[in-house]
Amino acid sequence: MEVFPDYLLSHNLGTTGNMAVLYDDSGDIIKSFFTAYPTKYMHGNRVEQDANDWWKAVCLSTRGILMGVNEKSIASVSFSGQMMGCLCIDKDGLPLANSIIWADMRAEIEAEAVHSDIDEERFYEITGHRISPSYTLSKLLWIKNHSPEIYRRTNKVIQAKDYIVYKLTGNILTDYSDASGTNMFDLSSFDWSDTILSITGINRDILPDTAASTDIAGKVSLEAAAETGLLPGTPVVLGAGDGICACLGAGCVAENDAYLYFGSSAWIGLTKDKPYHDANMNTFNWAHIDRGRISNCGTMQAAGGTIDWLSRQIAGIESMQARQQEIHVNELIDLAVKNSPPGANNLLFLPYLLGERSPHWNPDAAGVLLGIKMEHRREDFFRAAVEGVAFNLRLIWDSLGSRITADELVLIGALGLSPVKKQILSDILGIRVVNNNHTRDSKSFGAALIAGIGTGLYKGLEDTRRIIRRIDPVEPDEERVELYNRMLPIFSEGYENLKDTLKKLSNLGGGI
Repeated sequence: MEVFPDYLLSHNLGTTGNMAVLYDDSGDIIKSFFTAYPTKYMHGNRVEQDANDWWKAVCLSTRGILMGVNEKSIASVSFSGQMMGCLCIDKDGLPLANSIIWADMRAEIEAEAVHSDIDEERFYEITGHRISPSYTLSKLLWIKNHSPEIYRRTNKVIQAKDYIVYKLTGNILTDYSDASGTNMFDLSSFDWSDTILSITGINRDILPDTAASTDIAGKVSLEAAAETGLLPGTPVVLGAGDGICACLGAGCVAENDAYLYFGSSAWIGLTKDKPYHDANMNTFNWAHIDRGRISNCGTMQAAGGTIDWLSRQIAGIESMQARQQEIHVNELIDLAVKNSPPGANNLLFLPYLLGERSPHWNPDAAGVLLGIKMEHRREDFFRAAVEGVAFNLRLIWDSLGSRITADELVLIGALGLSPVKKQILSDILGIRVVNNNHTRDSKSFGAALIAGIGTGLYKGLEDTRRIIRRIDPVEPDEERVELYNRMLPIFSEGYENLKDTLKKLSNLGGGI
């Protein structure tokens, strides 16, 4: 009888597309396949995606993965998905409208209405999060107020990965991590909050049943098998939100673990046994994949986004050279950063190009260069920008305070592979920084681990540690640590002194 390997298929449903990755049981990548889908950016901070595009992308990427691979080799499928969205489906499982995704901020009035009905500290105590238009609750209330017919016909409100699970199995579920990103989930009871549902008038019946990320949601149906090429009956493990998949892919599964995801946005996360009720509500809490465990977290909006902005707007010379040398422009930006001294010749950059979440929670925050003089060079701008991102991450790090018991920080995300950025982070945070063997594919790998745990290939979270190796450590340099410690309060003071001015600029409106 022919014996097939145990392959794990993970899908990472991101903002730009779906990345399918096939892993063997040792965690090595067999192959990957990316399928893009469009995002609709509209006036009024509206950002939507068509759920049918998600499904088409999953079908295409699955068929791409299976080219040359026997479908009998797929032991299970699982998902990492964008969080905090709002997809309304009817009783037949059909989308009633586009999904309002995480980046959409249209529901400011609805968020303010919730704010007026419940004390924010009490809300934070229940959900582990602030009240914000970025979460599912405010988006759903916007639909209730502005599209009452869609709200009336809504059978369930789900997230991206939940829709794909439904398309594969016919079952509608969400996991605890995605539930904790809705602003409607009680982290103490691990259930939907009766208090918040009562205040907002949301009917519990339209919220999906919750389950652990590692639970088997169902098996691939005959219809889904025909569309994807998967074998009918293949186990589908529920999966988790992308932030928690990144946490797992970083190997952050124990009390003394800490990780930093460095991509377009960036966040620092811990794994703990209970929520952290930050007195200033600067940080927030997600449900971990283990029922009852929590990922304490602080997220900044534009980390890699700041670097992308630099490459588009300022790094024209580097971009041209990169094309000629057939390398990525970030390699030349890193070289420029190295050619500026620590502290960027006393230049500071406030990296708030998309407003800011942690620690300021200020949509009116904006980017600022402080201290420009005639002697400054382009290299100083580049270094100040990278240092500015690291300074804001240091503020998040300090906000987590005594919760941090780690002696090293695991750095993941594509930008985490840059040696110069890693050294700056180590010096500004004052801790040893390491990568692991899944730095670039942490979200996809986290989903694969969930698939393996769900089907018994791995015994549990601790078992996954054997296939996650920490590599390439860098230590903080004492002299640079001392310099950055002196610069940090000036960085904070710069923001505090300018935040009212930035608000006035934000409210000024357009040109003549």
